[in-house]
Amino acid sequence: MPVLFYITDMVNVLSGAQDLTRSAGFPTVALRNVAVNTNWTGATIMCQAALNGGTIDSAPAVIDVRYLKQPHVVDASGQGPVLIANQGYRFYVECVRGSDGLCQQSARRKTLRCAVQSHPPATVFRWLKNGVVTSGNGADITIGTEMIGQSIQCSANNGLFSDNEMPASQAVQIDPYSAARLIQDNFQTMQSAAPFQAGNRIDMNQQVNLGCQVEGSPRPLVFWKLNKSNGQVVDAACSQGFDGQYQEVPLDQRAQPALANNLVRLNAVCSLRIANYSFSGQYWCSACSYVSQGTPECSPSLDTPGPSVLSVQVQGPPMQSDADPSVEKAPNSESAVVTVHYCAEPAPKPPRDVIFAVDQNELQIGQSWQNFRFEGTTQNNTLPNCYIARLHISPVTDADQSRQIVLKVQNTYGSKHIAVTLGALLGGGAANSSSLSGWVLALIVFIAVGLLASVVVVFCVRRNLLCFDKVKSATPYDDKRKPNLNVRQTYAEEAPRPLYQPSGQPVEVMRCESRTESAYQFYLSKEAVV
Repeated sequence: MPVLFYITDMVNVLSGAQDLTRSAGFPTVALRNVAVNTNWTGATIMCQAALNGGTIDSAPAVIDVRYLKQPHVVDASGQGPVLIANQGYRFYVECVRGSDGLCQQSARRKTLRCAVQSHPPATVFRWLKNGVVTSGNGADITIGTEMIGQSIQCSANNGLFSDNEMPASQAVQIDPYSAARLIQDNFQTMQSAAPFQAGNRIDMNQQVNLGCQVEGSPRPLVFWKLNKSNGQVVDAACSQGFDGQYQEVPLDQRAQPALANNLVRLNAVCSLRIANYSFSGQYWCSACSYVSQGTPECSPSLDTPGPSVLSVQVQGPPMQSDADPSVEKAPNSESAVVTVHYCAEPAPKPPRDVIFAVDQNELQIGQSWQNFRFEGTTQNNTLPNCYIARLHISPVTDADQSRQIVLKVQNTYGSKHIAVTLGALLGGGAANSSSLSGWVLALIVFIAVGLLASVVVVFCVRRNLLCFDKVKSATPYDDKRKPNLNVRQTYAEEAPRPLYQPSGQPVEVMRCESRTESAYQFYLSKEAVV
C-alpha cells in the first residue's frame, strides 16, 4: 500500500490504489487517473508491503506536480479587462482626438501582461492579434491606438505542451479610451437661489438637486463626494456610480458633434434631503471610467475636491449628536464628568440657551447644586456645528444613579431636551459599583419578608399549628354523638313552641353562632342540660 508523509489531503487518493498483483505476477499497487492537487509538490510518498508478518518499505519518492493553467491578459497593475454584457471583455487605450476627429499617436500607450499560473514557470509566450501571432517570446506587450478595434490574446508554455498546442487566453477587444471629464455643473446657480441663503446656509429638511454633466468613452460614471469640516471625505447621501441618476445628452445638443462619435455625454443628478447637521460641508462630483477591473480612473479625484464645489452650511433646531452621552471616571476617583453631545446652528447662547437640569433643579454654566456642577460647553472639532456640554459630579454617591438629568438646549429655530441615564453611565454603581441603591435593597427585603410570611401561614394552616388549631375545635359532632343530645335536626317546627313551660318557667334558648356549627342549629331546655 502507498504511504504518505506531510500532506493529509492525499489520504483518500492513496487509499484508492489498485492491487495489480495478479496481472503483474508480483506484489504491485497503482494509482491511475488521479486528480492532482498543485500543493502536492514536494510531498514524499512510498509503498509498503506486508510479508510474513512484517512490512517492507520502498524507497521514498518526491512528488513534482507539473501544470500550466489557462493564461489571462491583464494590465500592468495586474487588473483584468472589463466584462461588458453581451459584448465580452474590453481593454481601453487612450485616444486624444485631433481637429480631424482621429486619435493622435501621441496618446499614452498601454502595457499588457500575460498572466499564467504554472509549475515550472512558463518561459515561452506568444501574442496573437485577431488570432494571428504578432510577437515572439515575451510576457509583456505595449499597445497604442493602432490596436483600436482589434482583439488580442496571449499563449504560454512551460515545456508541457507542443508549440502548436500552447494554451491561449480569451480574446480581449481593444477600444478607444477618452478620459472621463467634467463639462459643467449647477453649483454656482444653486448657491445664488432659494432655498440657499446668504453664506451658503440652508434650512434643515430642504430638498436640493446637484447636477453635473460629464463626458467620456467608455460610458462614464459619476461619484458624489462630501468633504466635512473636519477633513473627512465620505460618499454623499445620494445614489451614484452604477446606481446613479443619469440622462444621456443627444448628439445634436453637443457643441462638436463631429468629434463625439465615440464619446458618451451624460447629465447626472444627486438628490439630497438635508436631514441633519452631518450634511454640512463641501460637495463635488467626479467623472470616472472603468478601463479595467479595480479602481476607476476619475477626474477630479475621489479623495480631493476639485476646483468647483458646492458649500453647504445647515441651520436648524438643536439635535442630539450621533455620539451618545458618556462619563469620564478614574478607577479610584470619587468624582466623574458627564459629557453630552449636541448640534445646533446657530449656536445656542449661554447662559440661558444651554442648561443642565438635575431633578428639575436648573444649572447654568458655572452653577452648582449639591454635588453637581455645570462646567461649561466646548465646540466639537470633529463634527460640524456640534458641541459638548460637561457636568461635573463630586463626590459620586449611590443616590446619584436615580437622579433625573436633562440637558436643555435651544436656539432661534427650536429646542431639544436630551435625557441622561446616569445609572447606566456609572455602570450600575457609584462610590461602590457593586452595591445596590438603598430603595432597591429595601424593596428586595420587603418582597423576601412577604414571601416568608406567606410560607409560614400556609404551613400553619396545613399543620393546624399556633392560632390555626381552633379550626379543629369548631368541627361539628359526628353522627354517633348526635343521639346523646336532645337535638332537633329540623330548622322549623310544625307549630310554634311557647316560650313558657306549663310551670310558668321560661325556656332557655341557645343558638350556635359559629359558622362551622351553623349546619346543626338546635334548642336546649334547662331540663335537658345536666
